[in-house]
Amino acid sequence: MDLEELVRDRLPVNPPYDGWVAQAYDVWLPPDGNYSDRDIYRGIIAEGGGPALELGCGNGRLLIGYAQDGLEVEGVDASADMLAICAGHAREAGVTVPLHHADWLTLALGKQYATVYVPAGSFALLDDVDDARTALVAWRDHLRPGGQLVLSAGEPPPVTDYYEWRVRRSGTRASDGLTFMVHEAIAADTDAQLHHDLNRHEVWDRNGELVTTFIRRHRIRWWKQEQLVQLLTECGYVDAISRGSDDGYLAIGRAAE
Repeated sequence: MDLEELVRDRLPVNPPYDGWVAQAYDVWLPPDGNYSDRDIYRGIIAEGGGPALELGCGNGRLLIGYAQDGLEVEGVDASADMLAICAGHAREAGVTVPLHHADWLTLALGKQYATVYVPAGSFALLDDVDDARTALVAWRDHLRPGGQLVLSAGEPPPVTDYYEWRVRRSGTRASDGLTFMVHEAIAADTDAQLHHDLNRHEVWDRNGELVTTFIRRHRIRWWKQEQLVQLLTECGYVDAISRGSDDGYLAIGRAAE
């Protein structure tokens, strides 16, 4: 029997990172972690010479450190729980970071920035092409003349074990000993450039007893470099380029002067 006949659930797709998921993300990727992309965006923000806006800022994984460095940064996220965690980290670090609870597709902050950036491949969560266009236009309107949008993207490796479970990530919170673990199972539609991703989340207490478990479904769209550059151009950006390799690159477009 075809896998498509076996895996036919109607779970919500790409839900916000709320509740337990926000807590788990903060354990896995805290602001004081060592991240390979931190210096990349720090340099881009500094080069922009003005305020920067991080789309999908989450718990402040990058944002808090940039504020500590004296950069003028703000954050946007669709999850109120993630923003609350981010605000807590900002208070602990003694910095002020403006945070905005908003949807990417209807973003209207009434302000323009020298740099808008989307790290960690989060753009791929916009699985619908029309939604991607809508978002890119909204983001362009938040750029100063000559300001730049920077998106991280990449083509994933081939999926051979369709819907085979594997442990994706785990971590234990020092404050209460809770362990957050997520298992992942993926199917790929290479023609549509989509990953269908099931995540099984588990929370375990300090004694290794299960507190809760739940399933989330994600649909992830990947873009070839030339496709994303073309999309930026179609959405009104100028001088659109990409930098990097197919499995990990930055797509960059500027607002017209």
